Amino acid sequence: MQRELFSNQVKKKKTVEELLLLKYDKKSLPDRIERLKFLNQIFPDGYILASDMETSFIFDETKMAFINGELISTILLSQAFIERRLQVHYQSLGLDSISRRGIKAIIDHAKKYKTIHSFLLPKIDELRQKRNPFVHLKDFEHKYTIIQRVLQNGVKALKLPHEIIYEDAKEAIKLMYAIFVTPLA
Repeated sequence: MQRELFSNQVKKKKTVEELLLLKYDKKSLPDRIERLKFLNQIFPDGYILASDMETSFIFDETKMAFINGELISTILLSQAFIERRLQVHYQSLGLDSISRRGIKAIIDHAKKYKTIHSFLLPKIDELRQKRNPFVHLKDFEHKYTIIQRVLQNGVKALKLPHEIIYEDAKEAIKLMYAIFVTPLA
């Protein structure tokens, strides 16, 4: 802080951007705390991630995206971590050609040759399908677009789009943690 001539502190005016962020921080803090509590409940104790830098950054950024309420980012980044983990697994099996073809090829191969625990495969594939409308343009009628998922629930069980995306993000990050700690073969 600066001081004026007689040693009184001069308060610096906050910028519009600082004021907006302070307001956002105050408003979003309770929700961020709840999401952090959720992560603390599901994150396995005693684990550290030893991997290449990109995978480590993806893992950390997924957690921060979830805490900050960036739910679509959480879904996309969870999928990215899972895909990288499966690609490394497939490379360790000497199946480089499949690992380079992407998550769908890995899932199809794993179903056929049982190279990944069968309880994980439907969850990974469902995440892939829920992620796809955010990454690839889909027709209105596509089963996994948000509007179709809202309509599928019906009027009695109506879920708002944000609620659906929030649940998807929670499931995505839980699956990411499961893939992180589960031996794949």
